[in-house]
Amino acid sequence: MTKKKHQIIFLLITLVFWSYNLHSQKYTPIDTTKNDKRDSFLKEFKADNERYIQEIKSKYDAKLAKYISNSYTEFSTEFGAQIKKGNFIFEDEITKFASNVLEEIKKGNPELKDTKFKILISKSHSLNAFCITDGTFVLNLGLFYWLDNEDQFAGVLSHEIAHKVLEHSLKKKERDFLEEKNTKRRISELKKEKYSVSDKALTLFRERLYDKGNRAKQQELQADSLGYVLYRKTNYSKSEYLSAMKLMQRYDSIKPAGLSETVYKKYFDLATQPFNEKWLQKEDFSSYDYSKFTEKIDTDSIASHPETETRIARILSLFPEVKSETKAYNPNPELYKKLAKIAYLETVPNLYFNEDYGLSIYAALLYLERDKVNTAFFSEWLGKSFTKIYEARKNYTLNRYLDRVSPQEQSESYQLFLSFMWNLNLDEIKKIADFYSSENH
Repeated sequence: MTKKKHQIIFLLITLVFWSYNLHSQKYTPIDTTKNDKRDSFLKEFKADNERYIQEIKSKYDAKLAKYISNSYTEFSTEFGAQIKKGNFIFEDEITKFASNVLEEIKKGNPELKDTKFKILISKSHSLNAFCITDGTFVLNLGLFYWLDNEDQFAGVLSHEIAHKVLEHSLKKKERDFLEEKNTKRRISELKKEKYSVSDKALTLFRERLYDKGNRAKQQELQADSLGYVLYRKTNYSKSEYLSAMKLMQRYDSIKPAGLSETVYKKYFDLATQPFNEKWLQKEDFSSYDYSKFTEKIDTDSIASHPETETRIARILSLFPEVKSETKAYNPNPELYKKLAKIAYLETVPNLYFNEDYGLSIYAALLYLERDKVNTAFFSEWLGKSFTKIYEARKNYTLNRYLDRVSPQEQSESYQLFLSFMWNLNLDEIKKIADFYSSENH
């Protein structure tokens, strides 16, 4: 299972420990087919890309300029395809809020006044954001839920602005170009070797990975520092910059509980199909000796982000004033609360949209257990997701949408869920899908 899916599952489980006092009217997911706004953004994005590539060509020698521009063109083409697909949200209230926070940061930092930045809201529900080389900030919808207030949101955005000011993406491309040339030379030399060629090749690969990991960590630390320097010139509370980092640490380390066995009996004991205890049978992995598993690459060394605890300690040492608790500025508390509710309710529909049908079922069950106001909404998406699982099972494509059990990588709760899903036969899946797709379930 990918690291991205690990993060999604973790966030889903944690998310349900806080429920909203929402009105009973069934929520309607955000319309992501607002073609006029999407097409307008794409048109501007394409024009900015062309200008940016011309700047690159005028700044670097021919070979390096070609390497960077080709790489960026390839990325922007794929990124544009993701925008067309609907992976980003063009909702006025959300984008306007984020843009206003950006302007607040620029107002406190006059040197940024004439710098052109763009905001794009991703459907992702992880506590994350990133900056594209041209100055486009991709902010995950999940930020609105996981962060407590506008101040913390501004802290994350300040960090991403720092990445752009320091031109980290561009410097990475410069370094990659030089490394590629050096690697080709060393590979050419390796071909002339007679002994231990594979070991030497692995050493070369490892060195390159470790070097990349170390440089990426340094860039994160630099962005933390400059991000705070930019942030403290605004009206936002200094201590909230640190609070945002602590939230990232918290959601990266705790191990919350998931679904209990009783959930399956509660939601899948149907009049048309009584619950079958065999559905909860798990594969026996006890005979597998995990101690025999060895890893040739130290994943800690190649990680692109330093541990959040290290980053927090560094900010505390460089900027002692962040220790002082001050009240959040948070000028639009009700609006932020509203956007946080939207981010929460968009979780399951967005997982469904991204064809993560297994995860959308898992999330729907978690929310059905803990949110008694929006049961009709989550039941509807449970039915839609089971219908997609039924179609996949019928077409022998279920592996695309549902993970296999992997004890070394998954929580016990998620393993039980996967076992349950894989134990269902085609007819049983169909009956569950029909029941939750029915208006009268």
